[in-house]
Amino acid sequence: MNGDEGGHRQRAVMASDAEWERAGRLARQHGMDRSRYLMHRALMPDAIPAEVLRRAVRELLVLSLLEEKRLREAGAGREWEDACDAVDGWIDRERTLGGVTDPGAANRWKALGGDLEGEDPGGQAGG
Repeated sequence: MNGDEGGHRQRAVMASDAEWERAGRLARQHGMDRSRYLMHRALMPDAIPAEVLRRAVRELLVLSLLEEKRLREAGAGREWEDACDAVDGWIDRERTLGGVTDPGAANRWKALGGDLEGEDPGGQAGG
């Protein structure tokens, strides 16, 4: 591998030792190498327009409220709580919501068994 694949080339970054170590630690937490993590974080604000993000969050919240109501009315309130606990646990492990926006987040969720089909993200049966 020569580093030129896909148009990528080696670059230099100025950072203190503490900054470099923190960037490495955060990159590992997000399942990325340091270089990819730094580029992801630097370019992320430009990736999704604020209005698109606001609308997506709004629609997710509306759907979530409707689904919660539907499940509670059907007597499946405990299942709703279990699913919320599974998602909360996964988000906590990602450390920040920024962790769930990087390209590896969906794969980490699947690797933890987070399909919400009767299992929590730890892979243990729900109930």
